[in-house]
Amino acid sequence: MEQESPSKHDVIVAGIGGRGALITGQLLVEAAASRYNHVLWCPNMTTARRGAPADCTVVISDQGIGSPLVAQAETLILVDPSRLKAFEHRVQPAGHIFLETSGLKDKVERKDVEVIEVPGLDIAARLGDTQAGNMVLLGAYVAKTKVISPDLVEAKLRQKFEDREKMLSLNLAAFHEGIKLMQD
Repeated sequence: MEQESPSKHDVIVAGIGGRGALITGQLLVEAAASRYNHVLWCPNMTTARRGAPADCTVVISDQGIGSPLVAQAETLILVDPSRLKAFEHRVQPAGHIFLETSGLKDKVERKDVEVIEVPGLDIAARLGDTQAGNMVLLGAYVAKTKVISPDLVEAKLRQKFEDREKMLSLNLAAFHEGIKLMQD
């Protein structure tokens, strides 16, 4: 059964290079393309290397998208908590911040947003590889916001890792763990 979803949603995914922020946004927009009429993925990399700041803006909509620029998004997914202070102000009031808890030093100071703390790296490590921590956050985001069906993300994961069974299994397991976090 297709779940009810909003006609427009924007999200910023931020982290550091190598932690999966860009791939998370790309998977989200590719999955949303089969449900929404218009999708946009706008990556931003300060330098193309591991450990450098990286983020992307995703806009999914049934209506035309006027601009790739989003001053404040409905949702922020932080796959690396070190980026919290740089992006906390970029969330709309009453929006969501999905926050990786591993290595978290700062606290969200705003009281007008919902903070969802997700132990993505810890869960991914338990599953066998911390590289899948971003998929835990993506699963939590999909389950909480209901912007798209989890089946659409799963289909894209299967397509992306079709000839790498171990990576597919790991990423699907991590994605499902994120979904379970929001159901508990």
